[in-house]
Amino acid sequence: MAVRLADYYKLHIKRVTIVASGMLIAINATLLILFTLLGISWFALFVYILVPAILMQIFALIIILRYALEPLEMITQTLSYVSPQPTVITPPNYNQIRHERSGLKVMIQTIYDRQPNQTSDDTEGSSILDRVPCGIVMLDSNGQITRYNKNAPVVVDSNQKPSLQLLFSETNSLDNWLKTATDSKVSDEKFWPRVQDKIPGDTKRKIYDVLASYHKAGEAGVETILITLDQTSRYGEDEESVDFLSVAAHELRGPITVIRGYMDVLRSELETTLQPDQRELIERLDVSASRLSGYVNNILNVAKYDRKHLKLHLREDKLSDVYASIADDLQLRARTQARILNVTIPIDLPTVAADRTSLSEVIANLVDNAIKYSYEGGQVNVTAGIEGNYVRCWIKDSGIGIPSSVASNLFQKFYRSHRSRTTVAGTGLGLFISKAIVESHGGTIGASSTEHEGSTFSFTVPIYATVADKLAAGNNGNEGIIQTSSGWIRNHSKIGG
Repeated sequence: MAVRLADYYKLHIKRVTIVASGMLIAINATLLILFTLLGISWFALFVYILVPAILMQIFALIIILRYALEPLEMITQTLSYVSPQPTVITPPNYNQIRHERSGLKVMIQTIYDRQPNQTSDDTEGSSILDRVPCGIVMLDSNGQITRYNKNAPVVVDSNQKPSLQLLFSETNSLDNWLKTATDSKVSDEKFWPRVQDKIPGDTKRKIYDVLASYHKAGEAGVETILITLDQTSRYGEDEESVDFLSVAAHELRGPITVIRGYMDVLRSELETTLQPDQRELIERLDVSASRLSGYVNNILNVAKYDRKHLKLHLREDKLSDVYASIADDLQLRARTQARILNVTIPIDLPTVAADRTSLSEVIANLVDNAIKYSYEGGQVNVTAGIEGNYVRCWIKDSGIGIPSSVASNLFQKFYRSHRSRTTVAGTGLGLFISKAIVESHGGTIGASSTEHEGSTFSFTVPIYATVADKLAAGNNGNEGIIQTSSGWIRNHSKIGG
C-alpha cells in the first residue's frame, strides 16, 4: 500500500528515532560491558557514568534530529500541500532569513514554481484546461483548491495558497451550499448568476455566472468542480448604469414630490365637486405617482446597498403603525387590480426597531408582488406575530407560485424569471432591495412557495427592547445590530431565511 505524502514525515521520523535509539542502546551496552571488565562497581557505573551519559545523549539526539530533519519536514509539507491527495496540512513558512541562507527557500520555491496552475504533474492536461474559455476550479473534500486553469478567478497569497476570488451572498454562498451537499447528498449542482470578484467601483471588477457540481468521494480526490463564465460584458452595463441612474433619481425626487403635493391639494380642494369617475382618475394618478416615487427610491437604495452604505436610523415603532402609513395606497392597488387584501397586524405586538420609510417600502414591495402574481379575485393576506426576539410579518397570496428552477435567484439584483418578464411589469429590484432593507434592520427575509398554489414571503425585524441599548450606544444607527441570515436554500420550495 502506497504511503500518503502527508504521512511520510511522521513515518520517517519514527524510523529515524528507532534506529537512533537502537544505536544509543548498543553504545551504552558496549560501555557497560567495557567498564565491567575494567572492574568498576555497578553502582558507580550506573550513577556516575551511564545515567548522565544517557541523558546527555538523549538531549543531543533531540537537538540533532530537530535540526537535521527540519528541511525534510518542510519539503514534505510542501509536497503534500501541492499534491492532489486530500490533506489538512498547511504550507510551511520558508521566508525566514536562515532558510534563505541555507538554500532551503530556493528548494521549496522551486516546487511551487513547477506547479503554477495545478497540483499534479499532468502538464499536458493543464495546457488543455488553459485553452478552455471559462474558469475551472477543482476542490477536494475539505473545500480546498487542488487545481485550476488560468481563466479561473483565483488568487494566490504569499504562502502560495490559492483561494477563490468571488463575492458570494452570505445567505446564498458557496460554503453554505457545500456544507449542505457534503452533509446530506451524494451529488448536487448549483448555479449562481451575477457573482462579482470585486466590490462595485473597482475598475477591474468582473462579473461571473458560476456553476458548481459536487460528487462525494470523486476521482483523484476532487469532489467539487466550479465552472465560471465571465459575463462582465453582459451584466456590466446593468451594473454601471446604477451609478448614472442614482444621479438621475436624485434629480427626479424633487419633481415627483411636487407632483404628489399638487395631487393632494387637488383632492382636498375639489373633493366636494368631483364626480366618481373623476375621483377615480385622481386616485389612479396618485397611485402612479407613488409607484414612480417607489421606483426612484429603489434605484437609490440599490446603489447604496451595493456599496455597503445602507445606513439607517432605527427608532421605536409599531409594525401596525408602519403599515397604516401605506394602508390606503395598498388597498387602492388591490382594488384596482381586483384583488382582496386582508390585513391582520395586532396592535398589541411589541414595538420594533424600524426606519418607517424603509420598512414600509419592504411591505409595499411584498404586497405589490403578491397582488401582481395573484389571480383575479384572489386573496392577499398580511399577518404578523412574535418569533423569539423578533416580530415576523407574513404576506401570503394564492397565485401562480414560484417555479423551483428560479427559487434560489429570487433575491438577486435585476433577476426576473422568463415568465415574469413577459407577463408582469417590474424592474427586478424590488426583492433585492427588500432583502437589503430587512438585513439592514438586523432581520431576515425569505419565502416558501408551491407552484400553482401560491407563495408566502416573510421578514423579521428585532423587537425594540432587545436592541435598545445597542441603538442608544450608536446614536440610533443600525451598524451595531446588522446581521445576515445564516440560512441557505434547503430545498426547492423554501427560499431564504
